[in-house]
Amino acid sequence: MSRILPQVNFIVFLVYLSAVIYLFAYKTPTPERNLCVSIVLCFALWSFCEAHAHLSPTPERALMWFSISSFGWIIFPLPVLFFYLAVTRGIKPNFKALLVLSFLCFFLITAQWRGDLINEVARGPFGWVAFWANSPAFHLFVIYYSTILFFCAFLALKFWLNAEERRQRAQGKILFFTVVAGFFVGTFSDVVAPMFEIFQVPPVACLAGLIWLAGMVPAVTKYGLLSLELGYFKDLYERLFEFTPDPLALLDERGIFLSANQAMINSLGQKKDELIGKSLRQVLDAKTYELRMTVIEEALRSGQVKTFEDTRKGRHFRHNIVPVSFQDSKNTVLVISRDITEEVKAMRQLEFYAYHDYLTGLPNRAMLEIKFSEMTANCDGNSLIAVFFLDLDEFKFYNDSLGHDVGDEILKEFGKRLCQKVRNGLVGRFGGDEFIVILPHIKNTEHVEHAASEIVSTLKTPTKIRGFDVSLSPSIGISLYPKDGTSFDELIRHADIAMYKAKKSARSYCFFQEDRAFLR
Repeated sequence: MSRILPQVNFIVFLVYLSAVIYLFAYKTPTPERNLCVSIVLCFALWSFCEAHAHLSPTPERALMWFSISSFGWIIFPLPVLFFYLAVTRGIKPNFKALLVLSFLCFFLITAQWRGDLINEVARGPFGWVAFWANSPAFHLFVIYYSTILFFCAFLALKFWLNAEERRQRAQGKILFFTVVAGFFVGTFSDVVAPMFEIFQVPPVACLAGLIWLAGMVPAVTKYGLLSLELGYFKDLYERLFEFTPDPLALLDERGIFLSANQAMINSLGQKKDELIGKSLRQVLDAKTYELRMTVIEEALRSGQVKTFEDTRKGRHFRHNIVPVSFQDSKNTVLVISRDITEEVKAMRQLEFYAYHDYLTGLPNRAMLEIKFSEMTANCDGNSLIAVFFLDLDEFKFYNDSLGHDVGDEILKEFGKRLCQKVRNGLVGRFGGDEFIVILPHIKNTEHVEHAASEIVSTLKTPTKIRGFDVSLSPSIGISLYPKDGTSFDELIRHADIAMYKAKKSARSYCFFQEDRAFLR
């Protein structure tokens, strides 16, 4: 009978080694797998030393092997870490607390070698039985050992009850029952039985580790705990959430802030501890609040991402409302905001210069044609629309002699004068030193002549630009809608012809006529 127990211990030792080989061969090496391997190796050391202790011929040699097996106690902090990671999905633990556990573990190992724990062995029916010393170190060991195992059982139970998936629940159930079973087998075999001298119970505490093994290995392999990997991604998610430059916030279906990153806090001008728990109603105006809640409800109802834009405090924002699902709440949205103020400004600028002259800011040909179409649509049969084609005489001389910068300033100045004089019409730049003036609702040609005379008088007034005296006179060609044409291009072409006639005759303006330009 005394040979049975060592054989059992050696078989258990081989099982542990097989488990280590299996874990090493399982897929890719992960921190969690390595942690499990460390625990199994401690169990293997324990069972190997127990086997040699029961084979020892003398009590002194048996006591030596029991003392060496105490190095297997280094296992105790490791299951705590294992279950902690399982419950928290790999959140980085407080390693200072683990250092305390490790310190206590090494203190107890030292106490064992000093004889303050196991100080006596006796021959029993199944081999040597180790007796614990009635010492403070032993009482500390019982408290330490019991606390750790109770804590592991609590963490396993918590993981089981909080599991979201069926696979995780099965895994948690296995972990919990193996921890409890291993706790009772190990405690009764190596602590309770020797204390009450129940020698009929074989001291096979190493089987407790085998029970744990039956729960932990499937947790790593079959059920795919992956706690450390999940923890890595959770930590990565938290870092991305917090340090993303775009404002992010997690809201429930009522618009209550559950979380927000620093960019969102800065955007709303709030403090984080004040913002969490507040409603959108408390931080946004009524109109913006109603718009955002409508989009949130649509996103939750459809389960699809919704996008909208709004303006707040002169800034433009684009918001993506993403429905997300958590264990305790199915009606949650992630608001991803982006400040698009500069994009909006750039787009508006592009749109502006698509229809305006880059230098003077006046309407360009495309805008003039659009406005002309609107004017003709509103024109009645008793009124005319006058199109003026202006060219600045002697502009080329100033532009070439004083430089293009001065030439640009001249064009901007004369464009400004035209706008000031033409109040009830439209002024645009056609290109170079050529401008277009469109006057709607003209009753007769006398009104056109009066307007042309005022424009000429305004533009002829000398001005000083960058220290240079500049005096220009315009040549103006005039065409009338619908008399001289009905399309914008036709009227521009006819006004251009009239302008050249005016320039050649040294007159200020000229009306277009089909057979000739009539000079005024």
